[in-house]
Amino acid sequence: MEAAASALLLLGLSASLAAFASAAAPYDPPTVPELMDRFGLPRALLPETARRYLLHADGTFELFLDDGCVVEVGGYRVGYDVELSGTVSPGTVTGLEGVRVRVLFVWVPITGVQVAGGKVTVHIGPVRKSFPAVGFKSSPQCTIGSAAPAADMHPSLL
Repeated sequence: MEAAASALLLLGLSASLAAFASAAAPYDPPTVPELMDRFGLPRALLPETARRYLLHADGTFELFLDDGCVVEVGGYRVGYDVELSGTVSPGTVTGLEGVRVRVLFVWVPITGVQVAGGKVTVHIGPVRKSFPAVGFKSSPQCTIGSAAPAADMHPSLL
């Protein structure tokens, strides 16, 4: 009887150790580009400096860039704050905050993005502008960072 109890105790102990070892394995979350792929969003929607994020179960997110950033994309100047937020679901970002596009001499907030049918549709307030998705292949490089001239940047990018 003692041998059976010892064997049972040993089996329980080894199962506990195996569970602890698997629980102690480090969590390796997806990178920002991998997360974009999982949601069916082009990687080129974000500059390369987007590296850290918090994604909540309800789809809300906070995304952090190394620094404020301005990129030139297809003749447009797009500015990114250090922190972006919104809600993400497959092919869609809504309630986006922290991204702006320069229209003439004014920075206008981009409030959402939708990807469907080979098109990327950007929501700029009530206006929507669609672009071929093929133009969104790689993440843009920041052309202007925090050292940009104040006259050229949105105040939140300084």
